[in-house]
Amino acid sequence: MKYFSICFLAMAFAWPLGTSAQKIMGLVVEKDATGKDQPLPGANVYWLGTMQGVTTRDNGVFLIDRVTGNDKLVVSFVGHRPDTILVTDQTNIRVELKSDQVLQEVVVEGWKPTSVANLSSGINVIEMSEKELFKAACCNLSESFETNPSVDVAFTDALTGTKQIQMLGLSGSNTLISIENMPGVRGLAASQGIQFIPGTWINSIQVTKGVGSVVNSHESIAGQINVELKKPQESDKLYVNGYINNTGRTEANTIVTAQVSKKWATTFLLHGSMRPLEIDQNKDSFLDFPTGQQVNFVNRWVYNSNGWLGQVSLKYLNDRKLGGQTGYSTERDKFTTNRYGLEINTERIEVVGKLGYQFPTKPYKSFGLQLSALRHVHDSYFGFNVHNANEQSAYANLIYQSIISNTAHKFKTGLSFLYDRYIETLGINSNTSQNDFSRTEQVNGAFFEYSYDDLKKFSVVAGLRADYHNLFGVYWTPRLHAKYNLTESTVLRASFGRGWRLANIIAENSAFLASSRSLVLSNRQTNNAYGFRPDDAWNYGLSLQQDFTLDYRPGNISVDYFFTDFANQVVMDWDRNAQEINFFGLVGRSFSHSFQAQVDYQLARRLDIRIAYRWLDVQTDYLNGRLQRPMVPRDRAFINLAYKTKNSWSFDWTLNRIGVQRLPDMETNPIIHQLPPQSEPYYLMNAQVTKDFGDKWSVYVGGENLTNFTIANPIVAANAPFGPHFDSSMIWGPIFGATVYAGFRFRVK
Repeated sequence: MKYFSICFLAMAFAWPLGTSAQKIMGLVVEKDATGKDQPLPGANVYWLGTMQGVTTRDNGVFLIDRVTGNDKLVVSFVGHRPDTILVTDQTNIRVELKSDQVLQEVVVEGWKPTSVANLSSGINVIEMSEKELFKAACCNLSESFETNPSVDVAFTDALTGTKQIQMLGLSGSNTLISIENMPGVRGLAASQGIQFIPGTWINSIQVTKGVGSVVNSHESIAGQINVELKKPQESDKLYVNGYINNTGRTEANTIVTAQVSKKWATTFLLHGSMRPLEIDQNKDSFLDFPTGQQVNFVNRWVYNSNGWLGQVSLKYLNDRKLGGQTGYSTERDKFTTNRYGLEINTERIEVVGKLGYQFPTKPYKSFGLQLSALRHVHDSYFGFNVHNANEQSAYANLIYQSIISNTAHKFKTGLSFLYDRYIETLGINSNTSQNDFSRTEQVNGAFFEYSYDDLKKFSVVAGLRADYHNLFGVYWTPRLHAKYNLTESTVLRASFGRGWRLANIIAENSAFLASSRSLVLSNRQTNNAYGFRPDDAWNYGLSLQQDFTLDYRPGNISVDYFFTDFANQVVMDWDRNAQEINFFGLVGRSFSHSFQAQVDYQLARRLDIRIAYRWLDVQTDYLNGRLQRPMVPRDRAFINLAYKTKNSWSFDWTLNRIGVQRLPDMETNPIIHQLPPQSEPYYLMNAQVTKDFGDKWSVYVGGENLTNFTIANPIVAANAPFGPHFDSSMIWGPIFGATVYAGFRFRVK
């Protein structure tokens, strides 16, 4: 009964409420020497005669989609007799595998990349498992993509330590970042938010290039990154992680999971971090990153009874950053010309709830309700620039799903509601008057998504959203995804669709505040919000995925191309005047071409290699003519090697070549404060060694930017921070040299 409770509990967490509920939840066990049930992690579970399958988690639990016309589920594990289970209307099953005493020795080699495209999904999704995240320290979400060539992460300026992602050559605000398929990093959290999600809390990440599903949102333009946090069926009873590096950055994480009763379970996730040391490695009188501390807490409860699945979470974040020139003191120097300083204080509280019901006799039929409410307070200043903002947000998404005639034809439909109230002011360069960008936004939406899958060669997902924005009227969002299996190992995909979003131009581009540039808003299109209509773009994509065997070892290759074409965009212009930052409504064209090829291959037993190359062409019609988008690398080459020994040592090594980037034109500055027209290409190398001691302890040591490459003079006019030419936002590469770190993991299963 203990493991049945785990199984039912796992369903409550593993099933994203409101998404496909046509699934089978199961538990695979064996008998130990005393006759007690013991879970079998890593057992293979697949539908007879198909390639659609999964593996069991550490506690023996699995979750698998039903397959129309197939009622036989095969379960196998090395050294055990495979079993074939007849599945009719069950939603939960238990499988006991018996040891095969006849076999003297069995050697079975299976291989699967730790980051791989989901071939059974109708939408092109790359899944990054926990094993992928363990290849690097992954202190937060922004550092979780070091071994993934599809997502770029770069610093926004030389003062705040803020990182921003890029997909398809477009800034992170064009990518929908969701937490368990609900809005995650958006609004005032757009710039800092990916650093507020601790890496050890993450169970897996799903990366979708191009437009995603209409069920989740209208805001996806370049792609979607969905983060799945630790849940009871993936979580250990106790998980503790510690980290420290040579700059004094220290982090600690604790996860505790408990089953309170047969119907209730809870998980606590606690994170604390600090940067206590003032470090100025390049001796320009400015800290290379701010000092500060962060406390982050989540408490999640889940309820499961009689087909009802419920979940409620309370989240709290408090983050403090203090930076600027060395020796800066808020009591002595704030808002004076003694020393330049900056401070970013963030407090966020959020409540998230989910409720779903699955019809017992019709497992393909369900409904789900997603709810969230948050308050986000952001107070900051950069020298004399003061940006204060308060966001109150509410979200609701009601989803119903069923079939049309048979399970080959499925649909999801529902209603959504998004409310954002912003109180936002901005004062530039000690001007007594402040820009007031306060506003209230409300978006009421309805959606319908149809999917067809013949379970052999062809599948299609077609969706349509209609949203009414209280400031900008009705927007229609069509999206289409098609998949065709050319062979059993060759998959061709195509997608196209629309995405739109209202830009938060200050929060998303706060780097300009760490400069002496004045704010200019030109070619304004409306009196609402900041004076601009929503960003509006069409995205088109093609991808080809091929599994292969070379020298008896498996591998796969993927090639994709995406084209993003903006019908409207708020453009940030760095070039027209080096003393201004000019936001204007697009006149003309803005587009992005992205091409990427990637190969994953098992070079030898336990030795994997990943090689990738990406080429970008991102251009925009600026007020001075069409130019390449600044500080976007034209290409990127990537290689990752991962090796694991028989005695639990793991070695991971990654090398990136970052290509040439166009730099903003600063000819209105004196020559000494101008930049070259483009950057130089450079290399970044990271490495990590991990040792597992049984199933409880792991220790790791590693290094980042081991090539020790840094920008020579990252801050323009660093010697005159209150002068007209000061600018810390012209960052095209790392400002800090090699970093060495160490950490440990402790878990009780």
